[in-house]
Amino acid sequence: MKVIVPLAGPDFVKPDGSVKAEIPVEGLPLLRRALESRSWWTSDLVTDADLVFVLHDNPPSRRFAENTLSQWYPAARQVFLSTYTRGAALTAAAGCALLSDMHEAICLDLTDILFDCEIDPKALFDQPHTGALALTFPSDKPVYSYLRRNAAGEVVETAEKRVISSEASAGVYFFRSTAVYLKALAHIMDHEAAYTHRNLFFVCPVLNGVLPQGLGIEGIPVSNIRDIKVD
Repeated sequence: MKVIVPLAGPDFVKPDGSVKAEIPVEGLPLLRRALESRSWWTSDLVTDADLVFVLHDNPPSRRFAENTLSQWYPAARQVFLSTYTRGAALTAAAGCALLSDMHEAICLDLTDILFDCEIDPKALFDQPHTGALALTFPSDKPVYSYLRRNAAGEVVETAEKRVISSEASAGVYFFRSTAVYLKALAHIMDHEAAYTHRNLFFVCPVLNGVLPQGLGIEGIPVSNIRDIKVD
């Protein structure tokens, strides 16, 4: 499994020139605290060689990548974008361009929510009908994205900053393959008026593009939520 980490948003660099990834959280810089607390990292399902970071090409991000990120994760790959994209879903697609196996599972980790969980995402894809997974927690706040289920318990819709259920996204998404993700993204782009928020392509609505592929979406609950962007 490969893990794509979008770090190319306009809020990544703080007004004082520091970067969000280095904010101290629970004894570690935010980025490390998030990535290295995930169960797929602590159980060695992924290593730094499986990480792909996507950054905006500006001096603070370049300094961070060269002086810090490369020391934390020396085997990881990096890609720089010359301009801001229309959202994290498109930024993540730049990371997909560095992957060689279009059929390997991928994780998109926004690294701004901490949580506890014990899951093996790759094992969950042993179910042939599963196209995507989202980690979730209970909430009713419109700052989050949401998954909605039907009476049978199947996820039938996802939405950004719109409370369509009590099942909020924890900002980590898995797709059966890069191919599934890119097909889902293409579906969302074809229907952007319905799936964008403030003219931006967020990751959670991309899950809607998995369903037309004849695949399902799983929502897996996590616990002990610590929301860095809210706190």
